Amino acid sequence: MNLARLRQICLARLAELRDQGLRIPTPFDAAALCARVGDCLGQPIRLVGVPMPAGAPFGLTLFTDNGHIIAYEQGTSRVHQDHIIAHELGHVLLDHRSYAVDDETAAQLLMPTLRPAMVHQVLNRTGAYSRQEEQEAEMMATILLEEASRREEARRSVSTGGDGLSETDAALYARLRHGLEQPHH
Repeated sequence: MNLARLRQICLARLAELRDQGLRIPTPFDAAALCARVGDCLGQPIRLVGVPMPAGAPFGLTLFTDNGHIIAYEQGTSRVHQDHIIAHELGHVLLDHRSYAVDDETAAQLLMPTLRPAMVHQVLNRTGAYSRQEEQEAEMMATILLEEASRREEARRSVSTGGDGLSETDAALYARLRHGLEQPHH
């Protein structure tokens, strides 16, 4: 499937969810977005930062009877965590249900440290995400983060008079620009 079609699928799904009241927080806040998505879908979403074992994915979504659990690598940057969470939310928003587990298995999996054997057990179940589902989730993550970024830039632009710079940054920029300009003889 081409990227334009993937984007169209994701934008259509987001439009459906917006009609149900979903709003992407600005500035981007992964926990707030998960809460909003959970409210919109009627299924709570719990975020759990864990040290993922070597060889495991950076994120994992578990679909349980009592909601969704997104486990993400806690030992990485916030930007990377936001991307991981947005990607996993893509699976939730697009109703990809590869890792359905019972609540007991989910509880065992999300102990303070993920046990490699448990991750292996969950990841080797039948029904791993297809290549298309991974592409869709990645596109959804991109759209979510792009939208939050555009809205934040617009908010910042309005609050700073249109150029996106604070007074201090604008003054520094002007001094640097003046200092770097060619002298007029």
